Amino acid sequence: MILNLSISNFNTDQITDVFSIEQQSQYSSWTKQMFLTEAENKFSYFKIIKNDNKIIGYIIYRIVFEEAEILNIVIDKNFRGLKIGKKLLHFAIEYITKKNCKVIFLEVHQNNIIAQKLYEQTGFKKYGIRQKYYSGFDALLMKLTLVK
Repeated sequence: MILNLSISNFNTDQITDVFSIEQQSQYSSWTKQMFLTEAENKFSYFKIIKNDNKIIGYIIYRIVFEEAEILNIVIDKNFRGLKIGKKLLHFAIEYITKKNCKVIFLEVHQNNIIAQKLYEQTGFKKYGIRQKYYSGFDALLMKLTLVK
C-alpha cells in the first residue's frame, strides 16, 4: 500500500471522522464532547493524520510547563500495522522536545500489548499502575524522560 501521509491540526468540522475512528478502538471511550473540549483546551494539541484527504488517525497531547502527557492516539483499523501510530507518536515527541519539556507521561490499558510495545520501543518506561482506570481494567503508567 502506497501512503500519502500528512499531519495537521484538528478542526471541529472533522469530529465525525475522528469519532468514527475512536469507536473502532476497544481500549478507549472518548465521547464527541470530550474531543471538542480537548480541542479548546489551551494546553492541548490535537493532530490528525490523513492519507490523501481521508483522516486515518489522531493524537492528542498536552503540554503544561516542563511536562507533557499523551492523552489519546488511535489509528483507523484499516491502516493499523503500517507504523502510522509510530509516526504520530514521533511527531508529538519531536514537538514536545522543542518545547523544552523534560518528561512525557501516558497511561495505557493493561491489555493493549501493541501500544505498550510501541511505547517501550520509543523509550517509555513503566513506573506504576492505576488500578481499575479503564472500566475495571488497570492502566499502566509510563513515562519518557527527555532530559537527564
